[in-house]
Amino acid sequence: MKLLIITLAAVLSIAVSAQELDGTFVEGTDTISFNGNNIKFKLKGNDGLGMVFVGEGTYEIMDDFILIKTEKYGGVNTKVELKSAEKKDTTQIQFFDPNGFSIKGIRAEFLNKSGKTVSISMSDDHGMVYFKKDPKVSAVKASDLLYDKIVFDLKDSTDFTVFLVNKRVLEDKSVVMKLFDQQDNQFKVKLLSTDFRRKRPSVSHFNSLDKKSKNTIDRPRVFQKPLY
Repeated sequence: MKLLIITLAAVLSIAVSAQELDGTFVEGTDTISFNGNNIKFKLKGNDGLGMVFVGEGTYEIMDDFILIKTEKYGGVNTKVELKSAEKKDTTQIQFFDPNGFSIKGIRAEFLNKSGKTVSISMSDDHGMVYFKKDPKVSAVKASDLLYDKIVFDLKDSTDFTVFLVNKRVLEDKSVVMKLFDQQDNQFKVKLLSTDFRRKRPSVSHFNSLDKKSKNTIDRPRVFQKPLY
């Protein structure tokens, strides 16, 4: 009988905890929204550089960690537009932000079929990158600290216009957060990883990740439900 009471108490405790993770919680400009087994988030990274990560998908709580499996993002994404090449021997790539302003300093890595970098260029004042055609190169990876990153295939006789969103969109990723001090209308959380690659992660893996992250993640953030 005593064992049954303890078991029921534990089940009720888990149920109450699950009910608390419902709705939208806010910390500054960051948000985490729970709806049943689904989650959507917008979070600043821990590097202090201003990178914002966004994603949505499903989640599960393992001990005091949240494991998120992100899916296709329903918000504004980076997009690539194709047009006929202006020059036969040169591929032109121009980078814009979501407002249509050209972006200087985007890193463009030209990759072979194995995904290895053959050469690197940076976009100029007009957001342009010019690449002399090379049969060894089949794709381009574009990235920047404050913008999204994307990999796309090169095509013959084609130039590209790339609109990069100023956030990092996480799709098909495993995101790990540490959750603690959970209350009715608020909780503390630390973002531990945006790309955790263990196929079968366990709590021990998350604890090891948490220990390794202590020197780079200075404090947890408190997310609260808005009063309105």
